[in-house]
Amino acid sequence: MKKALRRLLSTALAAVLMAGMCISASAFTYPSSYWPLHNQWESVSSGSDAGAIVSLAQQIYDELMPLGMSYDVCGNLEVKCAKASWACEVTGNISGAITWLQRQLDMAKWLNANGYGYKDTLLDGNARMEYLKAAQTPKIYALSDTDPSPYAYGPESGTWYGTALGHDQPGESAALMYVDFQDGYSVEYWIDYYMNTSSNFYEAAHGGVIELAWNFHPEGTAGCQAVLSADSYIREGVAAMGDLDATILLRVGAEMNNWSDCDPNTYIQAFRKVADAASAYPNIQMVFSPGDISNRNVTIEQFYPGDQYVDWVGMSTYQNTNYNDVYGNAMSYSLSGTPASNPYYGTGVYDYDPMVIIKPIVDLAKSHGKPVMISECGFGYRNYGADQTAYAVDQLTKFYSYVNMVYPQVKAVFYFDVDLSSSRYDYSLNGNSTVLSAYRSAIANNGAYLAQGQTSAVNWEELSQTKLTDTGTLKLASYVSFPGVKNATVQYYVDGKLTATVSQAPYYYNLNTASLGAGEHKIYVVASGNQFKQQSATYTLTVPGTVKPVAQTPSSWAEAIILDAQSKGLITQRTEGIYQDQITRLQFAELAVNMIEKALGEEIDPAADNFTDTDDVMALKAVAAGVTSGKGDGIFAPNVPITRQEISVMLNKAIQYVDAAQGTSTLTNTSTVIDSAKFKDAATVDSWAVESMALLTNNDLMAGKDGGVSPKVNTTVEEAIALIRAIYDKF
Repeated sequence: MKKALRRLLSTALAAVLMAGMCISASAFTYPSSYWPLHNQWESVSSGSDAGAIVSLAQQIYDELMPLGMSYDVCGNLEVKCAKASWACEVTGNISGAITWLQRQLDMAKWLNANGYGYKDTLLDGNARMEYLKAAQTPKIYALSDTDPSPYAYGPESGTWYGTALGHDQPGESAALMYVDFQDGYSVEYWIDYYMNTSSNFYEAAHGGVIELAWNFHPEGTAGCQAVLSADSYIREGVAAMGDLDATILLRVGAEMNNWSDCDPNTYIQAFRKVADAASAYPNIQMVFSPGDISNRNVTIEQFYPGDQYVDWVGMSTYQNTNYNDVYGNAMSYSLSGTPASNPYYGTGVYDYDPMVIIKPIVDLAKSHGKPVMISECGFGYRNYGADQTAYAVDQLTKFYSYVNMVYPQVKAVFYFDVDLSSSRYDYSLNGNSTVLSAYRSAIANNGAYLAQGQTSAVNWEELSQTKLTDTGTLKLASYVSFPGVKNATVQYYVDGKLTATVSQAPYYYNLNTASLGAGEHKIYVVASGNQFKQQSATYTLTVPGTVKPVAQTPSSWAEAIILDAQSKGLITQRTEGIYQDQITRLQFAELAVNMIEKALGEEIDPAADNFTDTDDVMALKAVAAGVTSGKGDGIFAPNVPITRQEISVMLNKAIQYVDAAQGTSTLTNTSTVIDSAKFKDAATVDSWAVESMALLTNNDLMAGKDGGVSPKVNTTVEEAIALIRAIYDKF
């Protein structure tokens, strides 16, 4: 059981301090062309011009690399590659940072392999590479039905979740209990104890899921040896577990990779001994569960007992800020270095994304075809008495939102809901109502966690895997990870149009697929934060249904107008190729908004969503521009054909918006009286539309129809485009 985490071991600095200008006295001779570059390095590398640092590093790299790998070349370039990589990261150039870091690692690998002690550089550099790769490409995920889990163990869909016994959080699908190996009581005793004291355990013991953490005592080689000589205790313990009508996730000797003294072979023997005994009971599943961060002297793989003995790969992972500054104020990037930032331990600017630090264990599980269990997790909201609630809420929200989204291998998550008020950090949910609320909200909003008694759920998948079978609301989220950025700004684009801006991880967005229309649609996000700005891949989402024919050609009178409007970017995707159809209110609102944005050269920020029948961004932009306020009572009526008098009001408002922005007066005839001699049906115009129809007809922007102004008549798409183009030409 983890009480204090993140032991910040000292990092060997010898390799970092090996400046390129310190040349080893050896048979190696630097070419004369190198020395002018060498003489510039000290002043340039200590300066504030990141571009100059990268440029000079590249020149030196190009000069030395053709000479082949040697102590003199690698020792010289390792430092320069490290500095160039950092300069790129400081300026937001993720690709450049990755390129230079890989070069640094190549140098460090050679040096370490040849006895120069670069192990720490490799550990820290490989960890930093994971953060940079996570930052490089934001990803979009969708909540939807997916294929059943490919694993032999765990739920077929969804994710089990629970907490350590003691507080009994309601509605959880699993429970976590601890038993110290040979603590003076039998396993059966503890099962009976919790059966009578915990409602969560009672429910889990009757058809549910229990994680039983069988901790070695003492931790280390001696504890493993004690297991090897405890035949009867093990036999009786697994028999008590086997008698339960529950799935037992038996975690044996957890966090062995962080023990101060543990022989891997002895640990493996102990694990296998328990696994052999448990194999007689089909309800017991064996969990190999290291800590998320290893002692730097060992690797997790050294302790892996073997596929035939392991059913799950678990982990303990805790997020605790080690700093007294107010969380949310990112540690500033500086070319002078990364004080108190260590990617291996996830500190400093690398203290914002709990997903990266667990990736190596997820990758290990993946390589062995095993499901992943978060055996313990905790988010410290107190640090030696200092309030870290904001930090805990942010990290907990990200963790529970992302862990089964980014890593679909994660099929169970357990929270360390234990009161540690007397120690440095505290995790108890009941001890902090804000953290407890964040815990419950994150689970509810994620949608893929299995509640008590629930046997199936939807799952998260990358949007590229989503196959819609019907239309409706598709819940999206984006995984965005920038070092030093607590929360980024994420903009969703659908078919090239900005549809939503979200600034809180996991950046949820409910996409109304019904409003898109049948066929293929392109979706991507642009994420930005501090010095970073990255775009995701473009995802293609196919909306089912009958695709509207797109083979319509303009009427003869409209051909030239349509071509001209196309050249000016005035025709939107919704109106392309459906020229004889009646135009809807949403389609025309989009034409009007697009015309304004083209005229002004800038996008309109959407208004708040106040409609009950649409959240389409073009409708909200139209509201923001004052073009329309809808039909009243929260109704926009997006798919209802629009009338000519409604069009006239929208167009007049659009003209007013552009004129106000540009300080112009587009309409020279300001008469608000409709010419009744010219339009015999002028009296039939509703009072709210008279002024707008008068202004448009008196300025020859709207012609008559069927011998009158025809206020209640609908309009075709090509007629609407002709109006838009005529007004655009006036601006």
